[in-house]
Amino acid sequence: MRQVLRALIAIAAVLFGLADTAPAVGQPPKIVVTGDILLAGEAEQHVRECGDASLFAGVRDLLEKADLVMGNLECPLATGGSPANKTWTFRAHPDMAVALVEGGYDLITLANNHSLDYGVESLLETMSALRSRGIAYVGAGENLARARRHVILEAGAPPLRIAILGFSNMLPTDFYATDDRPGTNPARLETIEEDVAAARRAADIVIVLFHWGDELSSVPSDRQRRLAREAADAGAHLVVGHHPHVLQGLELRGRSLIAYSLGNFLFPSRGETRPTAIVRYTPERDGQALVEIIPCMIDGFRPRVASPEERAASLRRLRALSAGLGGELPDDEGLIRIPPRSGIS
Repeated sequence: MRQVLRALIAIAAVLFGLADTAPAVGQPPKIVVTGDILLAGEAEQHVRECGDASLFAGVRDLLEKADLVMGNLECPLATGGSPANKTWTFRAHPDMAVALVEGGYDLITLANNHSLDYGVESLLETMSALRSRGIAYVGAGENLARARRHVILEAGAPPLRIAILGFSNMLPTDFYATDDRPGTNPARLETIEEDVAAARRAADIVIVLFHWGDELSSVPSDRQRRLAREAADAGAHLVVGHHPHVLQGLELRGRSLIAYSLGNFLFPSRGETRPTAIVRYTPERDGQALVEIIPCMIDGFRPRVASPEERAASLRRLRALSAGLGGELPDDEGLIRIPPRSGIS
């Protein structure tokens, strides 16, 4: 949606001489990734009372200033289907996709342990709801081949091609797609390497979104680290994880940044699950990138920008968690600078 609007502005600039409204040449894209989004329950009630634009009001400026916004959707958007045999099942009305549009989201990963909470029918309905609102999705599909596919979006001026993939490493395994059954994309080492390498050949930037880890654990598991390193070594520039509901540390592996968990984002939260963070990734063509870690807090279930005191505490916490992974990330301002590739002319 945001790309269409900018294209229309550029056309108007040519037709009517509004040169100052055209996008600046040499402007790198700002890519934002957020944590878990639950549109069922309190969020759905809030939209009925306050409107679609109200859910992300506390972070609207941050999301609106991005060229691409992506996150993890923790529920199907459906009216049909039957609940799966599991402890927690969620479902929101397909019209809740409008709230994602109002929040500025361009892409959603469906590779998680809730996308089939109401069966295959609910997943298919979710994909249709997202498509009808112009929101791309990864990590799920009508069969395994489609679930494995990357999506390429363009942003920046001149545009960079940005490939995104989604993988799930969560139970239940019967949520996984098969050759002839819809479902999510399973995180298997051999397909991660193959699919990330293919995305890297097709795009300038590769972003991989994982659903993994242990709930409420601030330390990534050995499995998380192995999957992340597989993706990084295959060519991913940015790896971001979801599911633990709390912040986990960051790791710089070569030229790849790994954010193991951003915690919740739009999700009922209290105590240790209230702190969350936005990753804003700004890549250059020479391989240089600026990564900004923007601390936020969740009040009830809605995110807002952290206060100066909350921001400082979150950054201290993230640096401590990252030190346990072998790096002092991010710096005191929440920044991580990835230098240019060597040998650039």
